Amino acid sequence: MNLEFAKWNRLIQAMEAGKKIILHGIVLSGTYKTNLENYLRFCLEFYQKPDLLSPLLSLLSTLLERAYQENCLDSYFRTKGWNSSESEALLEREDEFWRSWDFSDPMSVRSLLKEQGFYLRTALSHNPTGIAVEISNNAIIPSESEEDLTEYLSRAKSYQNVSDYYEDYPFDEEGRQIGLALSLVQFKEIGIRPSLLRFDTSDGEHVFRAELPFGEKYESLTKRLSQDEEVKPFPDHFIGRPTETLEPWKLSTCKHCGRTVDDRIFFPSIPADVPLRVVSEIPAHLGICAWCLSGYI
Repeated sequence: MNLEFAKWNRLIQAMEAGKKIILHGIVLSGTYKTNLENYLRFCLEFYQKPDLLSPLLSLLSTLLERAYQENCLDSYFRTKGWNSSESEALLEREDEFWRSWDFSDPMSVRSLLKEQGFYLRTALSHNPTGIAVEISNNAIIPSESEEDLTEYLSRAKSYQNVSDYYEDYPFDEEGRQIGLALSLVQFKEIGIRPSLLRFDTSDGEHVFRAELPFGEKYESLTKRLSQDEEVKPFPDHFIGRPTETLEPWKLSTCKHCGRTVDDRIFFPSIPADVPLRVVSEIPAHLGICAWCLSGYI
C-alpha cells in the first residue's frame, strides 16, 4: 500500500489495538475493490499470513459481487413496481433483470441506489488467532432465493473441483454463479475448511460471514508453485492424465514453396470445389499448403 508515513503509523496502531476495519459503499466500484484488497493485504501482512490473500480476496470479492447483485435486483424490482417477496413470475422477472441491468458501469446507477437507500458494508475483525469478515447489504431477498443459496452453499462445501458445480447446475452455461464454488474449492486446495462460511438475514440486513482461523494448518500456494507442484481447481480428466500420450501433429512439405507445415493446412491435392484463377501453374497432385493455395483463389 502506498501510504504516507503518518497514515501507515495510524494503521499499525489501530491493528495493534484490534480495531475493526469497516468499508462503506453504495456500488461495487473499482475504488471499493481496491480498498478491500489493500486493507486485507495490510491486515494479513501484519499477522504474517500474506499467502492467504489470494484465496480470501477471491472469496470476499465473490460475496461482495453477490451482495451488490442482490441490491441491484431489489432496486430493479422497486423501479418496476414489483414485490420481491412474491414468488409468482419471479424467475421470469429475474431473467429480465439479468438481460437489462448494466454491471459494466456501477457509477451510472449509484445515484439511483443511493436514493433508494441501498448500501454495501464490509467489516473486518482481526486478532492473532484469525480474521472474521462480514459483508452486509440491505436488499429484500425472496424466500426462494434464500433457499436456493442455502442449497448452493451446502453443495459447494462438498465440491472437490469445479466440474462438480456443473454437475449440479448444468444450466449455468455462462458460469454466472460459479464464483463462490470456485472460491471454496480454492480453500480446500490449501487445506482450510469451507464450513466457516455462512449467511443470515435479520433486521433488514443480509449478512455473509466468513471466518479464517490462523491456527489451522494450511499449505502455501506460493510455496507449492515454487516447488513446481501442480495446483488446479479442475479434475484430472479436464486437462489429460499424466499417463496419456499425446499424438504429435503430422507435418507435410509443400511442393510449391518448400515449407514444412501442419497437416491441417496442407492439401495433398487441390480440392475440386476450390475456384482457382490460374490452374496450370499449380502442381495439382503434388501437395500444396494453404498459404500458397490462397494466392490462386
